[in-house]
Amino acid sequence: MYRKKKDNLSRDERKENALRPSRYLGYDHDSLGLHLLSREAYEIAIHCFRRAVWLNPFEPEFRKHMALCLYKLDRYAEAAELLSKRTDNEKDDKDKQVLLDLIERKLKK
Repeated sequence: MYRKKKDNLSRDERKENALRPSRYLGYDHDSLGLHLLSREAYEIAIHCFRRAVWLNPFEPEFRKHMALCLYKLDRYAEAAELLSKRTDNEKDDKDKQVLLDLIERKLKK
């Protein structure tokens, strides 16, 4: 008899997926990503930031954190592309501009 293939996602992940995009989601993934970034576990951190951005594309801080992680991984073009995207509620951010300047310098080399 035919059975549906069960997802390997946890109950919480399925619930998040159903609610996305939402301005209230992603903060836990971002916090974990920041911890991993501070421990220089960039490859693992990038997955946390990617999920945070996917769940809540409205939060510019998530994209900035992910871009910093990409910068640390020497993936400058991806980081620049991510920072160039702008949301409606995004204000001018000095940290973002500094990071973008660093990335542009690396891309010119």
